[in-house]
Amino acid sequence: MAELYYFGRYALDPIERRLYADGIPVSIGSTDVRLLLALVENEGSLVSKGDLVAHVWGRVAITDNALYVHINALRQIIGDDCIVTKQGQGYRFVQPIQRSRASGQPDEKRQVGNLLVGWPAGVAGPSRLIGRREQLRSATKLLARRRLVTLTGPGGVGKTTFAIHASKRIESDFPDGVWFVELAGVRDSNLVPETVAAVLGLEIGDNAKPLDTLARHLARRSLLIILDNCEHVIDGAAAVCETILRAAPRTKILATSREMLGCTGEQVFELPPLVVPSDTTASPETIRGMSAIQLFIERAANAAANFQVSDSEAPLVARICRHVDGLPLAIEIAAGWGGVLGLATLDAKLDGSIKNCLRAGTTTPARHSTLHATLKWSHDLLSSTEQTVLRRLAVFAGGFDLEAAELVAADDYIPGTQIFEHLASLARKSMVAVVPGAQAQRYRLLETTRAFMTEMLASSPDATATRKRHAGYVLQVLEKAMTEWETSSDVQWLAHYGSIIDDLRSALDWSIDWNRNEVVALAGASWPLWWEMSLRAEGRQRLGAAAALLDAKTPPKHEARLRLGLGELWANSTPGEAAEIELKRAIALYRAMDDPVGLGVALTPFAFRLLAVNRFEEADRAITEAVSLLEPAGKPRMLAHAYSYQLCVESCLGRHMAARDVGTKALHLYDAIGEKRSALTVAANLLEVNADSGDLDGAIVAATNLAARIRDTSHSYLRGYVLGVLSAAYTARDDLHQALIAAREAAPLLRDEGTLFWIFDHLALRCALVGRVTDAALLGGYADCIYRKNGYSRWPMGARAMERLRALLCEGLADSEIARLRGIGAALSEDQAMTLALRV
Repeated sequence: MAELYYFGRYALDPIERRLYADGIPVSIGSTDVRLLLALVENEGSLVSKGDLVAHVWGRVAITDNALYVHINALRQIIGDDCIVTKQGQGYRFVQPIQRSRASGQPDEKRQVGNLLVGWPAGVAGPSRLIGRREQLRSATKLLARRRLVTLTGPGGVGKTTFAIHASKRIESDFPDGVWFVELAGVRDSNLVPETVAAVLGLEIGDNAKPLDTLARHLARRSLLIILDNCEHVIDGAAAVCETILRAAPRTKILATSREMLGCTGEQVFELPPLVVPSDTTASPETIRGMSAIQLFIERAANAAANFQVSDSEAPLVARICRHVDGLPLAIEIAAGWGGVLGLATLDAKLDGSIKNCLRAGTTTPARHSTLHATLKWSHDLLSSTEQTVLRRLAVFAGGFDLEAAELVAADDYIPGTQIFEHLASLARKSMVAVVPGAQAQRYRLLETTRAFMTEMLASSPDATATRKRHAGYVLQVLEKAMTEWETSSDVQWLAHYGSIIDDLRSALDWSIDWNRNEVVALAGASWPLWWEMSLRAEGRQRLGAAAALLDAKTPPKHEARLRLGLGELWANSTPGEAAEIELKRAIALYRAMDDPVGLGVALTPFAFRLLAVNRFEEADRAITEAVSLLEPAGKPRMLAHAYSYQLCVESCLGRHMAARDVGTKALHLYDAIGEKRSALTVAANLLEVNADSGDLDGAIVAATNLAARIRDTSHSYLRGYVLGVLSAAYTARDDLHQALIAAREAAPLLRDEGTLFWIFDHLALRCALVGRVTDAALLGGYADCIYRKNGYSRWPMGARAMERLRALLCEGLADSEIARLRGIGAALSEDQAMTLALRV
């Protein structure tokens, strides 16, 4: 096992000699990798030129210029601020490094990318925090004493930036990391728990309660969660905080919100504006020492390289910062114009605009009004073309690159070739932020700026056209994502496409009122994203709303994909009638369109649904047809899915050799695309095949090893299933103590997934085998009731356990007593049944 080195968004594997960015391999030469490794392994220490050359090139003579070329190439990939030169001596790697034991690959957890090592993906902010030293010290001391701290303050005061800098100071206190959860794109308070779970890489079962899953997963973990932008989903954020505080004593939360959450134990920390001079007659040195003035000068110099402030101009800067009440965002916006207008003109224009706006009257708090006035003032100073580009960019809910900006902001009047020029100008004026740390240049509107510009867009004549282009862009990304899903691992795929989720939500929200065909196409193309991000409840909600718009004019290919997606998202839910209905409709549409690949994809989950309700022969026909259609199609992921479901069908029909054969085929395909999670699922299903065929010893050894492999991943639902099979195998082998140990570990995991019901067959048998026949009869009645309620039939392993149970009950109890006890058992709650089953 090798240590991976993590810095910012990068992971460096010293064994494989590979560099990853957000889990995706970076194209980098072998010499550059060796050079980077030499620097990283000497973190913070100066490495001389001679030592670097010896380490990388050995005895080959290399000039200083050649070494510089390679250093410069590294800086272009990982950022200029990672490697510092000490003139004439050598180089030092200065980024903080985290080390993690791994098997030569980045973390296989299904992380969306918000483990906070550098700046979170898509979050814009300066690399240096100005004027907050004492507040940072106070906030970190507060976090040491309290478990929930809420940063409050008006928009533009810098809550997000402050929260990230505060967390960086104390990240070493949290062995399980600091996690950044952006809530700005979430509009339904009920979806906050799912969103938090998705960022943490936790898979929420289709029948599970997200808050319960969060509570159990975090119970023994030590981490810090940043909940950013809570004010519009405050009830959901508060519910998450209350649950975590109650269940996870070593987890802390740092929230940002314009108002307090109202949770028990919450400590509010109000973030004030920056300090501005109260007296413009103070000395230039005193004025320059104020945090607001320092921020203004730094941002103005970034926007205009030749910008300087003379002693006589220092009072003007002080007045400008007072005009905007010391709000950091407002100061940055004003500073962006300093080199353009000159300080005297800027002071005069800003003073008049702010006063006029505030005199116009508003019901919003004073500092929010000041920010709004500053945004309006800066917007009015932009050229008409810049104004148009900026309001069009407001449709992006998250970060975007130049290509996306060109697709959405350009039209017949503003050609795409001009967009970069306008983006650069808007960035200099602090109206658009550059996202730091991104390999390809990415941009973002800060939330307050975006909210203001969204209002401007809504009242403009190009709002509809812009929204259409944005929806078209999202659809284009989703189409590409569906194609790449076939040949990508989930980790790589999510790292690449997970960030589109907020733009998808925005596009769906708009399209559902304006363009029914667009929303059907978007929703249908989006289902893999909801699936992979474990946001299946929201996915069902979104696709269901789109399905309500279907009519005779809907293109069949769009309807078929939408219904397929709904069927997939409903497939593992209880009850499963909705999945069967949607998949039947998708199958009929694909048959009518003579689309063999679509038909094969739709038949695969349909076969699994038939299997779940004991229609084995129908399931066999459906999966056989699916495999025959997908084998020649060149769709490795979909074919692997079909093989994995065929494994289950063959197993239920008692064809164990055939089950192992198709299981092996599925494993080979999943391994080929690096899809570890699905490969683990197939391996888990093969355990039941082994146990069902009578190889109990082999099943127990394999299950024990597989459970250990899965222990440190996010696939807890799968670990629950493996442990459940292990408990069943121990029970079948009459190793009843080990069966109880495995069952106790499996039960909470299966309960989270909503699939606890199937293990009661084996728990009831275990009770009978230890002589607790009354309890066994009660549990048998409970198990039968749950199967009936869910509409499921038993698979072979469970059926055999119940046959053995019935024989044991008949030996120890009269038929009338068995019937009486089974009736009582049918009325038990899940908690009562669990308590009864898991007793010694």
